[in-house]
Amino acid sequence: MKQLILICCLLLLSACSTRQVVGNLSGSTEQRLVTYSVEKLIASLPQDDFAGLTGQKVFVKSHFIKKDEVLEYAHQMLQLELMRRFGLNLVSESSEAMTELHFFYTSLGTDTDTYGLTIPLVNLSDTSQSSQIDILAVDMYHGISEFMYYIKDNQRNQITKKRKILSRVKTDKFSTPILSFPLSDLDENEE
Repeated sequence: MKQLILICCLLLLSACSTRQVVGNLSGSTEQRLVTYSVEKLIASLPQDDFAGLTGQKVFVKSHFIKKDEVLEYAHQMLQLELMRRFGLNLVSESSEAMTELHFFYTSLGTDTDTYGLTIPLVNLSDTSQSSQIDILAVDMYHGISEFMYYIKDNQRNQITKKRKILSRVKTDKFSTPILSFPLSDLDENEE
């Protein structure tokens, strides 16, 4: 009897492994996670910090540990939103500006993690092909953007450091051997 129960359990577990979905966020979902988190980050800029700069000549510079397309995207969106929301007159050289804004990004990317109870299935011939069976787990896929910024008054030669702002957009998946369901805030960003 014990052997029959053990065989049934092994069959159930092997059947569940064929239903395991491996998430791959390289592509549209990953791009949406990053760009929506950048959009949400920039929308979080406080009105009070920029209201006094309306109509002024302002130089804007974005800094990150590496220069790439994501930083360029974030910088362009930031500049347009500063002009649209706060009425800033952006200039291309700091020598022309009354004020300089320096944005230091600490994160521009995606993050993935799994928490919960899983059974690993190790492929000994190629460990990169290993997978897992989720007993009760949450797979988390987050787009994270974060920066802090400095406002430099060029006439008074005064620099003010502002707080860090963090934005997180997520698409998580709760999984069991029988079913899984997503929990996402990606669609909340669509208008």
